Amino acid sequence: MTAGSVRAPAISRRRAEPWWASRWAWAFLCAVAIGVLAFGSVHEPKSSTLARESRLDSIIKCPACDDLSIAQSAAPSAVDLRHRVDSFVREGWSDARIESWVTARFGSDSLLVPPTGGLTSALYIVPLGALALALCGLGWYFWRRRAPTGASP
Repeated sequence: MTAGSVRAPAISRRRAEPWWASRWAWAFLCAVAIGVLAFGSVHEPKSSTLARESRLDSIIKCPACDDLSIAQSAAPSAVDLRHRVDSFVREGWSDARIESWVTARFGSDSLLVPPTGGLTSALYIVPLGALALALCGLGWYFWRRRAPTGASP
């Protein structure tokens, strides 16, 4: 360089990174997500009784209607049963106890959910077993029909 030449300032090759590309931003985001998940898993919302009431109201059959829940019906017996279920939930009864009370009072078909034992479980298991047996038979049939790989005329 000569004495009269002016040196150009060095141009930085480093580009400015956006804020979300920083490791600190990601660490902060992870900490916030972990905090929200921890708070949500520990904190029980006050509407849990409302959720229980609405679930029970949707599975208990109206005594005066055909295939309607007490939540869907406006019949006086459904309204009365809905109020009783709500009072049972507020008194601290478990869902199983409320369901057994309704079943004892109105009969075994008073719930809109199928029972989970005996013949009902066989109605689900037998078709699945038949499907598995059919697939095994089909696989065996195609395995026996394949041509030998080592034979050439």
